[in-house]
Amino acid sequence: MQFGKVQIEKFQTSTGAYSIVTDREFYDSQITATDSESEILQHHFKKENIHIGPKKSNPDLARKKFRLYPSGEEIFLNLVFPKPEKSELRLYLSKMAGFKPQAGHVWFMFEKTNELWIGAMPEKVWRSENSVYRNDISEFVYQEVIHETNDIKIQQLRERDVFLRNRKLALHRMQLSKYKCEFDSQHNLFISRYSQKPYLEAHHLLPISLQKEHNKSLDVLDNIFSLCPFCHRAIHHAENNLARNIIHTLLIKRPTVLDILNLQQEDVYRYYSIETIY
Repeated sequence: MQFGKVQIEKFQTSTGAYSIVTDREFYDSQITATDSESEILQHHFKKENIHIGPKKSNPDLARKKFRLYPSGEEIFLNLVFPKPEKSELRLYLSKMAGFKPQAGHVWFMFEKTNELWIGAMPEKVWRSENSVYRNDISEFVYQEVIHETNDIKIQQLRERDVFLRNRKLALHRMQLSKYKCEFDSQHNLFISRYSQKPYLEAHHLLPISLQKEHNKSLDVLDNIFSLCPFCHRAIHHAENNLARNIIHTLLIKRPTVLDILNLQQEDVYRYYSIETIY
C-alpha cells in the first residue's frame, strides 16, 4: 500500500509503502514486492542495477543498502528479479542482516535524503503510531463546556484548549441535527442537567489535532458531527469494522467534509489508523 497523508507527514517523505508480513513470507524469508513497493525499489536502485536470477549467481549486485528505521543503522538485504522477464521483484529477509519482521507485523519503506529506509513493527503499534488521534486533555473540557451555561467552565476551556474550538459551532450543529446522533438517529440519549437538551458530543471528523499542519480551519460546521457518547467513543476506540462503518455513514451524509483538505475516504480511515492493510 502506498503511504497516505498520515505516513507522509509522520516520516517526512514524499513516497513510501507498507504491508503486512504474511506467514508464508516469514517462513520463506522473502517478500514479493507489490506494485507500490516494486515502484519504490526500482526507482531508488534503478531497474538496470537490480540483479536478474538467483542471488548467489551475483551476490554483489543482489546486495542492496537500506537504512533501518528508526536507528538509521546501515543494513544490506538481497533484492533480485528472480525471473528473466522481470515480472516480480523479490526482497529477501534476513535476521543475520538485521531485518526479519514477524508474520503479522507491518513492514514499510520510504525514501528520504536520497536513502531508502526500511522498518517494521507490530500492527497494533503501527496503527497507534499512525493515528492522528491524541489524548488531548482539552477534549474532555470541550465536551463538558458545550452543554454548560456561558458562565460555567468557559475559562477552563480558554486556559487548557491547545487546539481552539468554537463552542457556538458545536451547538449550532446539534440544533441542525435536531439533537439526534448523526450516525443513528434512533440512539437513546439522556437529558443534560445543564442545557436540558439531549446530550450529544461534538466530533471533528477531520481530527482537530491536524490543525497545526494546515492553514485551513478544521473547526468549521461541515467538519463537526453530533454523536451520542457511544458512537463518539466507538469512532476512536472500537474495532476497525465498526469505526469504519461510522465514518463511512457520516461521509455519505456529508461528503463535503472531504473537500476541506481535498481528501479521499481512505485518507480519513488512515487518520484514525483503521484502514485495511494488505
